[in-house]
Amino acid sequence: MRPAAAERGSHVLRSLAAVTVLLFLACGWRTPAPLVDGILLVTIDTCRSDRIGCYGNAEASTPFLDRTAAEGILFTSCIAEIPTTLSSHTTILSSLYPRTHRVPRNGFRVPGDVRTIAQIFRESGFRTGAFVSAFSLHRTFGLDRGFSVYDDITDENPDGGQLERRASTVTKYASEWLRAAGEERFFLWVHYFDPHWPYDPPPPHGSIRRVPEGAYSTTSLEDLKRIRTGLAPLRPSDRDAFFAAYDGEIGFVDRWLGRLLEAVPEERRERLLLVIAGDHGEGFGEHMYFFDHGEYLWASAVDVPLILHAPSVVREPRIEEAPVRLLDLAPTLLEAAGLPIPSIFEGESLLPAARGPIAPRVAFSEASKPWSIEPEAEYQNKYKAKAVRDERWKYIATPFRDRKELYDLWEDPSEARNVIGREPKRAAEMERSLLEWIRERDSGFQSGDLTVEAEIREKLRALGYY
Repeated sequence: MRPAAAERGSHVLRSLAAVTVLLFLACGWRTPAPLVDGILLVTIDTCRSDRIGCYGNAEASTPFLDRTAAEGILFTSCIAEIPTTLSSHTTILSSLYPRTHRVPRNGFRVPGDVRTIAQIFRESGFRTGAFVSAFSLHRTFGLDRGFSVYDDITDENPDGGQLERRASTVTKYASEWLRAAGEERFFLWVHYFDPHWPYDPPPPHGSIRRVPEGAYSTTSLEDLKRIRTGLAPLRPSDRDAFFAAYDGEIGFVDRWLGRLLEAVPEERRERLLLVIAGDHGEGFGEHMYFFDHGEYLWASAVDVPLILHAPSVVREPRIEEAPVRLLDLAPTLLEAAGLPIPSIFEGESLLPAARGPIAPRVAFSEASKPWSIEPEAEYQNKYKAKAVRDERWKYIATPFRDRKELYDLWEDPSEARNVIGREPKRAAEMERSLLEWIRERDSGFQSGDLTVEAEIREKLRALGYY
């Protein structure tokens, strides 16, 4: 090639290279710059948002959560996709709806093709650890994938029989892991089970409010069954006693959460993303549904707390009122760490909320109970309750009860007045969107139900699942 031709050829190659780089950047293929090098995800089991101080509960004793929210982003409307522990945490770690990850309730094995953020973090060179506190998240069910350490030991008694452990114990071991991390990049998930029934907070957390003693034990499954079935009346004073015990459990978690953060060296806290979320809520008599979760989709079951704290990300504290979802947590954590977000994810990152108001997200939820209405060869949740909500409206269909509900959340945030008769057109529109969502994700009857094994079923029953 002659010099002039060679020079022209070299110029063409340089131009093509430049165009390629521009296309690469324009298409969003560039890996974002990391904003943090430590990710701490805390999930509080069975935690209603309205029982925490920063969410308006004047009776709460949650100073750590309140302070963390005041320094970060408080999401006032975070919706759980399903009100049961294993399914909800699978969604949190995979950014997939339960119908997509195919874990319709507790006791199922997470399918092998479901990829979690723990796997992504580990493959990206992060130290990964998880400390869970109840048998419902035992490695038997498959959420240990991607974690170098998955501490799920709950049976610490010599005689056996313990299927959960306190926040104090979980914090002890998780803190040791954090201190050992040194300057390594890390992803740590810590799960606290305490607010789940039985409501039995350690002293003094159960007696701070000094409410009169109720007629029932807050730890007796027999009492709960009598109340749930209407065989025993629940007076307001009894409900106060249950709430005091439940709030005490949340207060106990709050105390140990503060201790957990003390294990992060001061110099690393500026580079830490802390996300605190509930996995689902708990009914305390709303709509006559007592001390349980999984069967219905009212706010008590699916409205959960969500707090995001990261000094390097959140320059000004904010309260975000747009509805968001637990589905959105996984992409948020990956973006903050500078890692690409897989296209299969069904959620969206919440980091834009650090800069200002975000667009509301449409939230779909479905129930996990009752187990007894799962016909062979049908999707396990076909006849269970399903819901869709936007910024203002919430529609719930409960096929096994032949019930449909519509709530105007602006006028009626407590969901006390079903306005489906007043707004039939609105209800029909939301029902269509719900049916379309179901059709897109109906994957048929799922295998992997481990509750066919008597030992697993009995262990779940002992935790109140039945």
